[in-house]
Amino acid sequence: MAKTVELLIVTPGERRLPLTRVDGGYFHGVIEAVEPGTLYFYLIDNHRSHPDPASRFQPQGVHGPSQVVGSRFPWEDGSWTGLRLRDYVIYEIHTGCSHRKGLSTR
Repeated sequence: MAKTVELLIVTPGERRLPLTRVDGGYFHGVIEAVEPGTLYFYLIDNHRSHPDPASRFQPQGVHGPSQVVGSRFPWEDGSWTGLRLRDYVIYEIHTGCSHRKGLSTR
């Protein structure tokens, strides 16, 4: 289990911001004034940097830094309109139908 976790902001300008340990082994922090485009990692125990596992954008691949995007929710900026109902794919299948043991032999 990690003893310390910091937010390592890579650009613009490198800085390390400690997160606070909370119950259950989680770490928490509220970071102000972080602009879209900022690249960051999580720094664990001062030596292991990891991309954000819940990142919305990894411009340099899965091992590179995570990038902050425009808003927390895409619909907040007014440009996201969602999908038209006709563009949805809805499919339902019983899991027993996808395995030979689940198929009826009668």
